[in-house]
Amino acid sequence: PMKKLDLSNLSLETELPQGDHQLTHREDTMLATPRAQNENAVLTVRGAPKHRTQKLMHLTPAALGNGPVRFAWQPGGKRLAVGSYIEGRAVVQLYARDGKLLAKHELCDSKPLWIDFDSKGESIAVRTEHSGIFLWDVGFSDSPPAPLHLAPAHTSKATFTAWSKICPQLAIGTSDGKVILYNRTDAVLQLHERKGTLKEEVTCGDWLFDNRLGLASGMRVKISHPVAEVNAKWESFSKFKLGGIGSKVPKHIRQSGTPTSLGFTLGYPPFIAVSLGTKYLLTFDTTRQNEDLGLTFPEDYGGICGFKWMPSNMLLVGLSNGYIVTVDFAALIALQKGGQLPSRVQAMATSRIFEEYITSIDTTADLKVACCGDAMVKVIRPSGVDLEVYLEVPLERKATVGQSLECVKWDHEGKAFACSSTDGHLYVHTVE
Repeated sequence: PMKKLDLSNLSLETELPQGDHQLTHREDTMLATPRAQNENAVLTVRGAPKHRTQKLMHLTPAALGNGPVRFAWQPGGKRLAVGSYIEGRAVVQLYARDGKLLAKHELCDSKPLWIDFDSKGESIAVRTEHSGIFLWDVGFSDSPPAPLHLAPAHTSKATFTAWSKICPQLAIGTSDGKVILYNRTDAVLQLHERKGTLKEEVTCGDWLFDNRLGLASGMRVKISHPVAEVNAKWESFSKFKLGGIGSKVPKHIRQSGTPTSLGFTLGYPPFIAVSLGTKYLLTFDTTRQNEDLGLTFPEDYGGICGFKWMPSNMLLVGLSNGYIVTVDFAALIALQKGGQLPSRVQAMATSRIFEEYITSIDTTADLKVACCGDAMVKVIRPSGVDLEVYLEVPLERKATVGQSLECVKWDHEGKAFACSSTDGHLYVHTVE
């Protein structure tokens, strides 16, 4: 059972510094990640596969419509929530792990953009393109009540949504820079207009395990005080200005755009990685004890399609033309602090995983990595900064111009993955 959130005895070895901070970059803190050692060789399984797989279900456009599919695994459960656009309507469906349809509801005439369960696995939130957010309290019943439309006057401008990692609390950022917190337990929606105003559109964010909330708006990242479960307040604790990164940054990267994805490391105090557009990844230490580092990538390897922090501060970055860059961030920081600048390349490696493309990566607590591309899912594991393919799972599809696999996610136990496509398919397999 989920413990009640208690922030009263929070004790951190290294506190986050409060107030405003300007990120600084010099020429020696801008790192070009290495090219793959053998660019013509795609990594495949060596010898017998290290895992077994079994198909659980394959949902097709007949059930999901012909467009992109949004989905989420239920924590501690055996069910999948699936959002899709069917004949001009957003539809949310609840499936058992074996593919049995348990419940289905139409929501509105806007496309679903995001769907996820709260940390207890009891409530599903769906963000739509123009109609705001819907909440579906499914619990663990196979016949849950109908979804509710959550304050559309406020949530119709939502551009970011994320459930807290430790309590049933939904953070909502809007196109006009407002922060809204919804407490599912008490059914209380709190709009923060003064202390919560970020001036520009909230584009991405992440929760920490102490219930701090980090949000990116424009060229700033703000981290809140720990948010209490009851009477929640958004109050900025630390502010990091990403702008003014410096003339050393190539012009095309400076103009790459606002933050598109933000992720905290799994340990505490956290490092943060922020992707600016698709060509540049900025990493910085929230305690300000280590230098800010920027990563650039070979132009012909494509743009950033996603990144994930793993335990021990290992960072994986997917590049759309089929590559994954592995960065041992702990080693990189140590080399940087020791002045061993030429040796920093030893803390990074690039592997070609797919021939044509990669669109998504996801990781488990036991260091399995799932990535999708080229009509298959590959399960890989890091060995230092090198990668080894443990399993290849071809999916029931043929390459089609303009359509691709889109997103892969592990279940919370790391024993199965689901993978969606842009043309209305969802593939679900076990990995043993």
